[in-house]
Amino acid sequence: MKKNTMKDLAPIAIPHGPPVESTAEYFKSKMETANMTRKYPVWDVARPTPQVLMEQARRDLMEADEKLVLKREEEKENRVVMDAKWLELREKEMLLKESFISFNKFIRENQEKRDRAERKMEADGQVLLRKARETEAMRCRVAEMEEVKRLMEHQVQDYTIYEDYLMSVVRNYPEFKQPLDVLNRYEALAAAKNTLAERQERDLGMLENARQKIAALTEEKKLFIMGLNNTLADLRWRYDKVRNRVIEWELALNRLKEAAAARHVELCHVRAAVRSLYLKICAQKRMPADAPPHDFEQQLVLVMRALLELRNIYRIAHRRSKEKDAESAQNTM
Repeated sequence: MKKNTMKDLAPIAIPHGPPVESTAEYFKSKMETANMTRKYPVWDVARPTPQVLMEQARRDLMEADEKLVLKREEEKENRVVMDAKWLELREKEMLLKESFISFNKFIRENQEKRDRAERKMEADGQVLLRKARETEAMRCRVAEMEEVKRLMEHQVQDYTIYEDYLMSVVRNYPEFKQPLDVLNRYEALAAAKNTLAERQERDLGMLENARQKIAALTEEKKLFIMGLNNTLADLRWRYDKVRNRVIEWELALNRLKEAAAARHVELCHVRAAVRSLYLKICAQKRMPADAPPHDFEQQLVLVMRALLELRNIYRIAHRRSKEKDAESAQNTM
């Protein structure tokens, strides 16, 4: 039974001396075993051991770092593209603004020309009508004057009383030398009245022109303010869009940082568990814990050996218990 027990146990080769001197021999054995064709038994299947989990965590961390680098490069490329598009849109905006201003100016000039032409046509029509009315009035006046002349010639004797009146005015007012001065005074007053009426009409025309100019200037400023409001709305929309993109990238970066931190925490837990298990095994076997705290490969090798020993011991104990059960059954029979 002792011979079978020694055969069943896996031989353990523990190197003697400093670990540094055994490094060359260790790598040489690793190369030889790597070149050899291995045949693993059925029960030797890869299981989620702490080393495997640690490697998986390290691989996930490396993949997360690579994705983060790719995302940052992509963000730089997108930033360059967005800056180029921003400049292109700015140039198009300036061209559109210049075109809009020139188009508005052209429309205003055409509208002003049309208004001036319409006003001129209306004024010409009014002048033509006024001239026609004046001509007709002049003709009527000539006819009336001729009729008045005829009547005056026939009734001149009836107006001698007026002549006497004018002579009395001349006698009573020394500033009048003759009756013609009274008539001249009346004509001067009538001319002054007509002059004042024409001046009033001219002032009203100037006021109307000033009102039209003020209205045109107000319309122009309204269009300019509308253009500025549209530009401000466009800039606000672009600012909101860029701010949303920045928030999205910041959230993605925060998620990547959180994932990397979680992976790092898991890796630290795995390393701490490996170190704790290594120290417990060394204490259980009463072996010196020579492996440095950061040499997890050597610690895992010792842990795997201990696990293999425990598994073999369990199998041997299980088989012996079965044999004892079989012998006790035969003895009872």
